[in-house]
Amino acid sequence: MEMSPSKQEMKFNRGYAAELLRIAEGDYSTALALQKANDIRIENAFYMAQQAIEKALKSVLVALGLPVPMVHDLGILIARIPAAHEPPFGYELSELNQYAAIRRYEEGQWTPSVEDFSSVLIRTRQMLDWALAVQVSQ
Repeated sequence: MEMSPSKQEMKFNRGYAAELLRIAEGDYSTALALQKANDIRIENAFYMAQQAIEKALKSVLVALGLPVPMVHDLGILIARIPAAHEPPFGYELSELNQYAAIRRYEEGQWTPSVEDFSSVLIRTRQMLDWALAVQVSQ
């Protein structure tokens, strides 16, 4: 693993991609568990889904042998994915960034619904499946 200090990105051994995807699967499992819990902030469940997607994107960059930006912004990560491996949903996923940032500390102007979260879970599962398919193709 080597880091470029000026760009704040790291290049990892390709074998790390599988481990990172397993961690992403764990974040997805946590999001599923939170979906069933009572009396939680739904934003926390969205955060775990965002984390799963972030790690899935980073696992693809690692599998492709590309440097990984040390950021939590899904849009920046998506921009680094080559067109031949474009992720499902593209930049639409960037709307989840708020749950890895400001929505962890503020309630915001609206509360997401259970239906909103169900939709995010479906997209998260598809992102994990996409990341696995990219890894297998390498």
